[in-house]
Amino acid sequence: MSAAVSGSAAQAARAGDPTGHPGTVGSPGHSTVLIGGRPAATVGTAHQCASPAGHPASVLTGPGSSSVLIGGRPAARVGDRAGCGAVITAGCPTVLIGG
Repeated sequence: MSAAVSGSAAQAARAGDPTGHPGTVGSPGHSTVLIGGRPAATVGTAHQCASPAGHPASVLTGPGSSSVLIGGRPAARVGDRAGCGAVITAGCPTVLIGG
């Protein structure tokens, strides 16, 4: 079970971090909150899929952190999902966000 799903701390997600099938957390994220020098991602941040062809655009759907809000939205973490089902696979290794 991923840390994001179990409620324990997980790496913070940022614009440009990788997701499954493959893709990335989209830009711009929250430019006023930098994590490891990159904009923070939250539930609702765009997700960019590289495949499959014709895949519709989606956003991060979470669940996100229930205790950390950025711009009024739950902070996204490794293990959270996009609307297409892709999972955030890596984040900032030095910043952990709890449940």
